[in-house]
Amino acid sequence: MNTTRHVRLRPWADDDLWLLRRRNTPDMTAHLGGPEPDGALLARHRRWTAMSANAPHEGRVFRVESPAGDTVGTVSFTPKEHGGEPVFEVGWGVLPEHQRQGWATASVRALLGHLAALPPAHRRPAVHAFPRVANAASNAVCRAAGFTLVAETVHEYPPGEHHASNDWRFTLP
Repeated sequence: MNTTRHVRLRPWADDDLWLLRRRNTPDMTAHLGGPEPDGALLARHRRWTAMSANAPHEGRVFRVESPAGDTVGTVSFTPKEHGGEPVFEVGWGVLPEHQRQGWATASVRALLGHLAALPPAHRRPAVHAFPRVANAASNAVCRAAGFTLVAETVHEYPPGEHHASNDWRFTLP
């Protein structure tokens, strides 16, 4: 597996709804609470599009492109409080035809670069990811991207659904 791939991060845009629909399958959402109804997808798309108008440190969803211009998935971050500390929480999803090829790790590494490049006044000390304990692929991405496993915890996602997850931390420079 190539984990040194380069990707381009494109802020989520109006014409990216197709990608959200592609991600909304039982396989792609198995660790995220399952597929959403169309109304919920449209509301999510509006929220993600609005995030692109925010300042770059206030949270963003990116469409991830390969060097050839193929869309391989998404990666995102949101500012949160965790353990009394301001952090960024990250998440990602890679389309089935691009999985197991290093794109998730490349996407997360590119996002970490984006966050590290924020002006110090807008940077947070750390980035956390909370994949479910049973999600071996996402836990492997965290390891490969340089995160440190903090502990197993109970995490809430989607809202109202609590599950056993791993708390992974990456300290920003």
